[in-house]
Amino acid sequence: MASPWDEDILDKDFKILKPLGVGSFGEVKLACHIPTNSHVAIKILSKKSNAMNEMNSEVKILQTLEHSNIIHFFHVIDTQSRTYIITEYVAGKDLWMFLREVRCLKEQEARPIFQQVITAVYFLHQRRIAHRDIKLENILIDGGGNVKLCDFGLAIQLAKGQMLKRVCGSLKYMAPEILARKPYDGLAVDMWSLGVVLYVMVTGQFPYAEVTIDGMHRLITNTTYPIFDHLSIPCHIIIALLLMVPTNRRITIYQLVKISWLGPIKKHTAPTTKEILPRLVETMYTMGYNLEEIFSSLRYRQPNEVTATFNILKHKLMCENSFQQNEHLCLKGSHISANPPLFSLKKRASEPALPTIREAGKRQSKKECVEGRYKSCQSLIKLNIYSCLELKACSDITVP
Repeated sequence: MASPWDEDILDKDFKILKPLGVGSFGEVKLACHIPTNSHVAIKILSKKSNAMNEMNSEVKILQTLEHSNIIHFFHVIDTQSRTYIITEYVAGKDLWMFLREVRCLKEQEARPIFQQVITAVYFLHQRRIAHRDIKLENILIDGGGNVKLCDFGLAIQLAKGQMLKRVCGSLKYMAPEILARKPYDGLAVDMWSLGVVLYVMVTGQFPYAEVTIDGMHRLITNTTYPIFDHLSIPCHIIIALLLMVPTNRRITIYQLVKISWLGPIKKHTAPTTKEILPRLVETMYTMGYNLEEIFSSLRYRQPNEVTATFNILKHKLMCENSFQQNEHLCLKGSHISANPPLFSLKKRASEPALPTIREAGKRQSKKECVEGRYKSCQSLIKLNIYSCLELKACSDITVP
């Protein structure tokens, strides 16, 4: 994590626009990243009310995750009194807000959403990361039906066989073993939470609802959740397997992805930046960044404003490339395509586009010339493209 900086350092590259909500441990606000003119989400954590190891854990875990259905980490700013975690902003609604308007979804509507959530959890559990706060409010969905799992404030990296003791999460999504205050498997409690999420999506109500931990535990262990006739038998079976009270009978994520009701699970492919790295470096150079500081920041993974800009531009370019590939497949008539716009979500104002070389050049010309700057930008870029090869070893990992 970065060393303590002045409190006003956030204002250097970011402009706070409006509050978005409250996470597990801090407030989340919408901001604009000024150098790239991009919307980002900033989670603000107060060091007075939060344990340092929890904040460090969230940042450390987010830095290792790069998945299309998991909120993307960009940067962290650490000051004497606060920590600012800068992540991707999803222009849409969380699943709780959406369900309040439509009450519940048909199975064919719920399936593509739940499938994307499963893809994200599968990615986490493969790495033995337990989220521990999977709920409707932490599932973001945009107007195109694209899902992002967010808020890793309670996430934890598990050692093999490690059992947890901390009582945490949201009451209505808590697994019975947590409610019983017994040592629990973090991956198994995620599966229970997934069962609650699916149940609410297709019925419009929670399987169990109480106001106290002890009351919720008694309700779960002594009663059965309501069964609805309009649900198919395969959907009933999935819910039953997820909401198993004995953990040794509860389904795992590896078993869940094989169930035919979900349909084919999209295979995750590790992103690579080697194809767009020259374009990233060129864009940053024309924005006014010095080539030496770009390469130095990336090579040594320095947590500064240069790497923040690099991570944001990298994400925008990868999203752009992914959209173009999906669009190309659609035009060819392939069955593989981007997620269709399933819902009547009102889109917010579109996110500002990636600055073009020409636009960035105009902005840069108004700045003071960097001392010792080379005369020819384009010729220097071509000479230093080969230097990009030196960064391949670390360029595929989001720079902390």
